[in-house]
Amino acid sequence: MEPTRRPATTLLSQGTVLEDRYEILRICGRGGMSTVYAARDLRFHHVERMCAVKEMQVAAPDDHTRVLRIATFEQEAAMLATLSHHAIPKIFDTFSGGGLVYLVLEFIEGENLESVIDNAPEPLPEATMINWGLQILEVLEYLHGHAPEPIVFRDLKPSNIMLKPDGRLSLIDFGIARTFQPMQKGTMIGTEGYAPPEQYRGIAEPRGDIYALGATLHHLATRTDPRSETPFTFEQRPARKANPDLSREFEEILTRSLAYSAADRFPSAQAMATALRGLNPDVVAPAGANKSASQNSGKTTGIAPPVKNLTQFGTTFIDGAGPEHVEAESEELPLPDGSLPVKERVVWAHKTGDEVRGSAVIHHRRALIGSYDRHLYSIDQSTGAVNWRFRCHRGVVARPAIAGDYAYVGAEDQSFYCVRMSNGRMEWTFRAAMPIRSSASVANSRVVFGADDGYCYALDSTTGELRWRQRTWGPVRSSPASHQDSFLIGSDDGAVYRLNSDDGRIVWRTPLGARIFSSAGVDSGVVIIGCNNGGIYGLSFQSGDILWKQQTPNEVRASPRILGGVAYIGGTDGALYALSTSDGSEIWRTQIANQITSTVGIYSGYGYVGTIDGYVNCVNLRDGGTVWRYRLGGPVTSTPAIGDGVLIIGSLDHKVYGLRL
Repeated sequence: MEPTRRPATTLLSQGTVLEDRYEILRICGRGGMSTVYAARDLRFHHVERMCAVKEMQVAAPDDHTRVLRIATFEQEAAMLATLSHHAIPKIFDTFSGGGLVYLVLEFIEGENLESVIDNAPEPLPEATMINWGLQILEVLEYLHGHAPEPIVFRDLKPSNIMLKPDGRLSLIDFGIARTFQPMQKGTMIGTEGYAPPEQYRGIAEPRGDIYALGATLHHLATRTDPRSETPFTFEQRPARKANPDLSREFEEILTRSLAYSAADRFPSAQAMATALRGLNPDVVAPAGANKSASQNSGKTTGIAPPVKNLTQFGTTFIDGAGPEHVEAESEELPLPDGSLPVKERVVWAHKTGDEVRGSAVIHHRRALIGSYDRHLYSIDQSTGAVNWRFRCHRGVVARPAIAGDYAYVGAEDQSFYCVRMSNGRMEWTFRAAMPIRSSASVANSRVVFGADDGYCYALDSTTGELRWRQRTWGPVRSSPASHQDSFLIGSDDGAVYRLNSDDGRIVWRTPLGARIFSSAGVDSGVVIIGCNNGGIYGLSFQSGDILWKQQTPNEVRASPRILGGVAYIGGTDGALYALSTSDGSEIWRTQIANQITSTVGIYSGYGYVGTIDGYVNCVNLRDGGTVWRYRLGGPVTSTPAIGDGVLIIGSLDHKVYGLRL
């Protein structure tokens, strides 16, 4: 008897097990006739083996459509079974049931290029596109040279190309690929904007994939989605007009690949690869180490393709750069005896070129802090004068970590940097596959941080070499906390992880049910952390069990600051909470703002915290009462750094402030 049919609109829920083997974890993507799930293969008991389960509806309103869908499924399965290439997913299994058919495929971890370009603040560097173009052309050369008949992919576009954590690309979705029969016509299948003119006439041939690659590279280079433009108008929209940083030679390669007539394009994938390689012989398709030719003269290690030649990164020494005069904006409150008037608290303010979302760290009377203007600044704590600034390729939101004479920080350019404190020169850099917003922790000669690629990385703090990495199932924006033999970190997958510091092994993993931006604090064997479901949790350090939970009305993105058995933490409900670390009971709560994402800084019995409505607030830790507050020129997500009676904090008004306490 045929199993009960499941409606096409019904999705498999997390925990569903197919064929007594494949446990569904989450949805990866949906198309017109299919859904792809991330799943776990339960036959592997001692390791976590991931796979992708592609589910296709074969039920149809008429027999012809049903037969066509079954043929499409069988064609994809048969085709993948004959292919063997590192950039093409392997097929493991097929089965059917309930009017549905399933492919079990190799799980391709990473982010598709459409998502990459959507999240990029500006067009990608040319060197990156050359690298990616060469990788795709290598796969196309393999497909077009397939025996006994060439295979035409027919639907090359950014969303069908995955960028893996190791920097390599992989093609996905072979549902409409087909063997090449010269001049044989079929139906128009593909994606408007990327599909070549002849494919609209039902003709699919290898040079059509060349056109689609050209359209993909044009999209990456210009951030102009061809689906929103009139088809076949690339000639009217030269790439360099939208992105003047491109070389003329690269634009010429795009123009030739996008020729209306197939005869005017590159004759083969190999020919286009030769042309691309001629632009930059140093760029090779496999991911490799960046070689610095810059004034930094540092070493580079990494696992992802280079973004740009490191001559674009460097240190600027500022001669006589000092703070600007600031007119204080304040709210007068009754002040304790001996307190300074609020207007006298501002010592200095230094204006950067963009928002300062990250937090400072103070070392030897120098404050290190990043800005969205792509620089890491070293600022004199007392005067606000800039000692040096180190330039990255994109914004810096992570808080630097310091060990000895070295500062460690990640940036949204996907790079993690080791910079000398004394002169701001780069010692080495490491490449992740996606932006780094997690702040690092240094312990036992290891520097540990998370990245948006879902990994937690541990590097040798001296050489930058990868010691281990551990995968989570979402971006890691939480920052690792070092405690005993472990690092504790949260993930967008909704779980808190305890990782062994030696090898990255998962000691325990505790799901909390929502994304975690908060970073953990530990007190007497209790791990305290906030969650985007509004909960503030206390977990057992030994087992990961939930010991207590304090529920708040909104997300908790800030991290706890612990002192004397009390955890101080703010919520996006605008309240600052003081909770007992042992049982989570509320000691006091005070409403001070509309939202708090900044972590509390503690100094001499007072707590200092920034708020989204633009204030720096000083509260008495005994009862939460407000002592004073000072209004900056924009929202404050930065966490205060305090040393020698001076508070350093950034604001979205582009400034770094020094306030006297």
